[in-house]
Amino acid sequence: MKFARTLAAIALLGSAGAAQAHFVWLERADQGPAKAYFGEWADDLREKRDGLLGKIMIAPVVTGADGKALKASAEGADFIEFAATGKGDVRLRQPYQFKDTLVQYGAKAGREDTAAKLDLELVPAAAGGNAFVLQFKGKPLAKTEVTVFGPPKWEKRFHSDENGRIEITTPWPGQYVLEAAHVEDKAGEADGKSYAKIRYVSTLTFNVSQ
Repeated sequence: MKFARTLAAIALLGSAGAAQAHFVWLERADQGPAKAYFGEWADDLREKRDGLLGKIMIAPVVTGADGKALKASAEGADFIEFAATGKGDVRLRQPYQFKDTLVQYGAKAGREDTAAKLDLELVPAAAGGNAFVLQFKGKPLAKTEVTVFGPPKWEKRFHSDENGRIEITTPWPGQYVLEAAHVEDKAGEADGKSYAKIRYVSTLTFNVSQ
């Protein structure tokens, strides 16, 4: 099953309508370092440094709450760790080109900042709250699917309303991951390679203790 999902992810990375392709997410406990993963959170599938993770995470830009770049401080078989400290959200940006599609991976750990800084980002309406506005380049993105994954590997799909808003519940203690994607039909060139469209894939991770 995991092998099949891996093959499917490779095939789907360049597909505009792919809802189940792999994504990047960050995990952070308390005010410690942040770990970046690539795979399928709900399936406990984390790609390896000597496999897809190493191919995707070539030179990620990771920033802390103050907007300053964070350095990679360690790495494991299936993650890269960044030296985040203190309160505030941590964000990651990683472009990757697959065939004619430029995939812009974004990930955020934390739900304190109410202003978007990634191109595609789920922004809490209030710090620490369960209502979010999906924003694309600073504007609400309406009628867009958002998948919410919960601690018991529970999964539910929402659609943002006309104001880009969704509201969720967090009945279990543990980690929650929210994922959204958006395709921009915009051609261009990156690192000498032409692309026909840009696919943004963004995640938000936060922990609930209760």
